[in-house]
Amino acid sequence: MKILLCAAALTMSAAAIAQTDAPAQAPERDARGIPVVSTPATAPGGANQPFSVPPGAQVVLSPNQQQVFTPQPAQGEMPPCTREVTDRCTQTYERSRTRAPRS
Repeated sequence: MKILLCAAALTMSAAAIAQTDAPAQAPERDARGIPVVSTPATAPGGANQPFSVPPGAQVVLSPNQQQVFTPQPAQGEMPPCTREVTDRCTQTYERSRTRAPRS
């Protein structure tokens, strides 16, 4: 009886693996149903420069590597987000939102 239960458990687990679907090519959707299509991420210029280290040497990176990763200020006013524009945009509820003073 134990062998029969073990065989049934193995059979059921194999069936679940065979029923998985391939990922769809459709874009993901956010909570409101708007398709989210993002541009591929790229590293900033100068970030992935290879360097060779001889055996036994200390690794000292270039001090101007941190300049690549310094935050950049916003470049002008961003357009409002819509169904078509989902990247580099401002949510309309964030535009004039200010914090109320706490008492």
